[in-house]
Amino acid sequence: MQRNSLFIIFLIFILSSYFFTNCAGTKKNDDTLTESKDSEKKDLDDIEALLGISSDDSGQAKKAPAQENGEQLNLLETDEMAAQKNNSMAAAAAQQENQNASKYEKQISDLKKQVRQKDQTITNLENQVAIKETEIQDLENKTKNNSFTAPAGVIAPEDYKDYYNGARASFEARNYQAAIEQFEALLASSSTNSLADNAQYWIGESHFALRQYDAAIIDFEKVLTFPNSNKKADAQFKLGFCYLLKKEKSKAIEEFDRLKADYPNSKLNTRVDRLLAKY
Repeated sequence: MQRNSLFIIFLIFILSSYFFTNCAGTKKNDDTLTESKDSEKKDLDDIEALLGISSDDSGQAKKAPAQENGEQLNLLETDEMAAQKNNSMAAAAAQQENQNASKYEKQISDLKKQVRQKDQTITNLENQVAIKETEIQDLENKTKNNSFTAPAGVIAPEDYKDYYNGARASFEARNYQAAIEQFEALLASSSTNSLADNAQYWIGESHFALRQYDAAIIDFEKVLTFPNSNKKADAQFKLGFCYLLKKEKSKAIEEFDRLKADYPNSKLNTRVDRLLAKY
């Protein structure tokens, strides 16, 4: 009886110990599980924080402040890139404008240089013209100063040519009136000199140059009276020309026909047709 009581007590002790041990182990396991879950949650939170996301109670992901900051940063970067692009475009436009300005400045400089060169060329030409005019004026003055009056007597043959050349110089200087006076002085001195017919011809040319065609006709007809004159073909041609300028075409044709008949080999015949076609 006593032995059974001890056995029962021992059994109760064993059961109690097992019960308390299991309860303690269960509690410990629950605590451990709770701690594990808390640890896992903390690790998950850390991972989500690193990823920039977070989970609410319903398990749906929400944007974390870090992500929002990231989006703002991206927007700032986009604005900065746009600003840099605009600045680059503005710089490129400014560079192009500077290049164009330099190009135009060079073109303007080249044009100004060309204008200066043209002005210099014009100045040189004007100077040359002035020099030629001075030379002509000097020649005219020289001709006037060298004009002569034939002596009352007969001019010696050796002096006749010098006077004749002086009169021709007056004609070449277009001092026609002086030339007429000088050639007439030669003829008054001698009409038999070998240069007398030439003197008469140049009197006619001087009147022709002064457009005194009636006087020129008389002068050229006198040339034809000189025997063996080397100026007859020229005088005959000028007779037709004078009548043509006087608008007496039929008379002009008559004189030109006489030129062809009397002087068929004269080169002046080739000019006749051109004059008739012109007038």
